[in-house]
Amino acid sequence: MDKGYTWPSLPVFPAPLEAVWDVSSWFQYTRSRSLSSGPDPAFVGRKLPLSALKYKTALMGKTPHVGVIGAGVSGLRCADILGQNGAKVTILEARDRIGGRIAQVEVGGHLVDLGANWIHGTEGNPIDQISRVSNTTTCEWDGRETIYDTSGKLLDEATTMKLAEWMWTTIDEGFEYSTKKQDHIPPSMSLYDFCCQQLEKTSFTVEEKAACKEFAKFWGAYVGEPVERQSMKFFCLEECIEGRLSSAANLFVGSTYKNILNHISKSALRHADLRLNSPVVQIQAAKRDLSSTRQITVTVEDGQTYQFDDVIVTCPLGWLKKNKSIFSPSLTPRLSSAIDNISYGRLEKIYVTFPHAFWHKPTERKSIGGTGITVANGPDVVLGKDGDKYPPAFTQWLEPNYVKSPAEDGSWNMQCVSLAALPPNCAHPTLLFYIYGPCSTYVVSSIKDMDESSPEYYDFLDRFVRPFYSLLPGYSASSDACKPTAFRASKWIADDYAGNGSYANFQVGLEAGDKDIETMRIGMGPERGVWFAGEHTAPFVGLGTTTGAYWSGERVAGQICDLYSLSQLGLGTRKDDSLPTGSTGVITGNTMFHKGNTAALRESTILASVVEGQ
Repeated sequence: MDKGYTWPSLPVFPAPLEAVWDVSSWFQYTRSRSLSSGPDPAFVGRKLPLSALKYKTALMGKTPHVGVIGAGVSGLRCADILGQNGAKVTILEARDRIGGRIAQVEVGGHLVDLGANWIHGTEGNPIDQISRVSNTTTCEWDGRETIYDTSGKLLDEATTMKLAEWMWTTIDEGFEYSTKKQDHIPPSMSLYDFCCQQLEKTSFTVEEKAACKEFAKFWGAYVGEPVERQSMKFFCLEECIEGRLSSAANLFVGSTYKNILNHISKSALRHADLRLNSPVVQIQAAKRDLSSTRQITVTVEDGQTYQFDDVIVTCPLGWLKKNKSIFSPSLTPRLSSAIDNISYGRLEKIYVTFPHAFWHKPTERKSIGGTGITVANGPDVVLGKDGDKYPPAFTQWLEPNYVKSPAEDGSWNMQCVSLAALPPNCAHPTLLFYIYGPCSTYVVSSIKDMDESSPEYYDFLDRFVRPFYSLLPGYSASSDACKPTAFRASKWIADDYAGNGSYANFQVGLEAGDKDIETMRIGMGPERGVWFAGEHTAPFVGLGTTTGAYWSGERVAGQICDLYSLSQLGLGTRKDDSLPTGSTGVITGNTMFHKGNTAALRESTILASVVEGQ
């Protein structure tokens, strides 16, 4: 490999007695892959399609009335830009709130995110910049994790490090292979297939190979589906943006996305007329006619109609899949197939709050076998670094053979983050479990009709996660401190307005995923005035992320500003729509599996010159 980096020196560890590992010091490169050496993403990616140019002269000088369907991040951002530049904007939102898949609830008296709770990348990332000016606490973990094997036992450190080295090397090689050999990869090939192929090139023992295959299943918590469903042909589309000039950083939003959403919506709602509780049931959009004052008619559930010059549909991909019939005339065949082709993940969360964080206690210095090693809560967990004060915040359980599988189809495992490891101003004794795929479907289908304050809701979720939290250090079945006080699980799969899922992903069988994304970006804007935005239309480096949704709203608003020859206030830079090329600054991953433990509070550097005008 010619990647422009060299392997850093490996850290020196004590005897292999534990399952705590530190990947941040020597697998950091996998989280700092850069964009290609092609066009600078600050200057390309938002040109009007050529088919729109013939309308530009006729529309010049007109003040358009634009309907924005959906008040999520992409809808709010495009409404903001359009409003700043003189367009009349009406937002039609189906829910009784704004935010879409950004939403907060209380669990055990603590505010938590049901949707997005990560910021992927920092350099040039508008969501990171907004977090800094909105008094949002974000943090970066130190890279350590605890892993339990399929029987519920802690993996020893030597094995864990070997798994980690192999896995991240394979992921890195997979991105490169997917990018450079995409045309030669069969659509049926999965990331799991690639992992198995790479594994056969090693000299690992049978047991080590089996452990590697189990470890590979963690990818499900990135994309919301089992690793066996991840398309290898379009694996490159799962890379997420990171600064090319800085070290990689995935930030956990410790104080929730609440202030970020408030900041984004504040300007947008100054410029737009927001109509809540207004589910759209029909969009009638005939072809543009230069000789008439043709308009688009949008009908909402209560029968009220609206007239617009252009409409931006920011509804989730899953919603579009089930509601293509609302468009009249029908969507073009190519656009319809693009919506069908890109798949939609099933990532869900379960929050479990306790009276005290029994698993998160300061370590004690003890001597084990004649060596000085830091021990957490006695001999249960041995930390790998003498300076660590607390056990890792991340825990993973490989597919357990001590618990009945929640579904017959698809692999699964369990992962959780300790929110007790957050900075003091937002830490609380809560475990956040991530589930995906068939496991998510099982949980959500079981609880979707339950009262969230009922004993049956509590009992079901406790039965589901107790086999895992009961393995954590400090647990005692007889201790009240180890008995949960509250549960809350997300139910995006049961949420029609969320598209019955989480976000776009790329599953086996996909033949032209990049072209499908590009087709959805273009939509029918030039000819019929129907444009599309959302994380599924983002630049390739932002697909499936909040940042990508934000950029997509900015992109389509900019296109409409260009079409009507409006000003360019608030547009800032343009984001690259080209594919990543597997060279070194783009971060992998859309969801949760990022960095390890003790959260370092970031400075809230004020970047007023960057974002206050947005």
